[in-house]
Amino acid sequence: MGPGLGSAAAFINLDLPENIDFINLGLAPDMPVSLAGGWLWVNGILVVDCRRTCIWQGREGAELAWRGEELTWANLTALGQALSRWGRGGGWEERVADSLRQLRSGLLGRERDKLEGAVRSLLGYGPGLTPSGDDFLLGLLAVTGGGVDYRVCLEGFHGAIAANLERTNEISSFFLRQALAGDYHEYLQEVVYAVINGIPATVITAVRKLLALGATSGTDMARGIYLGFSWAVTGSEGAGTSHGGRTAS
Repeated sequence: MGPGLGSAAAFINLDLPENIDFINLGLAPDMPVSLAGGWLWVNGILVVDCRRTCIWQGREGAELAWRGEELTWANLTALGQALSRWGRGGGWEERVADSLRQLRSGLLGRERDKLEGAVRSLLGYGPGLTPSGDDFLLGLLAVTGGGVDYRVCLEGFHGAIAANLERTNEISSFFLRQALAGDYHEYLQEVVYAVINGIPATVITAVRKLLALGATSGTDMARGIYLGFSWAVTGSEGAGTSHGGRTAS
């Protein structure tokens, strides 16, 4: 592996060839793992050269602080358009539309009593090592953490996730715990940063990197980011990714 792949203190990203994955390599849970001299060994099957790995330290909290009324509409539009054009998967949001509406209402302080129920319905929802509902919540955690509009209900949101992690698998719950502690993947956090501080071109660049994560994980994280911003800015209850024609601020 080389530098610049979004690795962090608790995990690394591998850029595998398209014809190789962990399953056909013969990897399995609970195999012995060792790390010495910058080399990661997994049961003698997989050897990863980590000597040039760049560790993502994360953005400072002040860089990710925002309020809905101050966001540049053009940046939010760029995020939505990139997600519509290059995103993968999708369709699951319509099946949990009621839960998303309850989640929005709870986060904005209107129906706090429904917040935990909405979170419970999303945790573990969908197939894969990191289900779509979990990836969506990761994106939502990343964007709401610095949002003034969500401050009043943020503790309840975090508490609802932490109290219901048994509803999903071990791998996904690990990443959610990392997020609750403020530790996010580089590509995820950089999308949030770009929407707050960048221009449409930098937003699109950041989003495309995120969308490349996993089969649909990056797309589902980006949906969480998009709706987290959109709910605060427009009060939109929809689960889609389209924007109207408002003028950028």
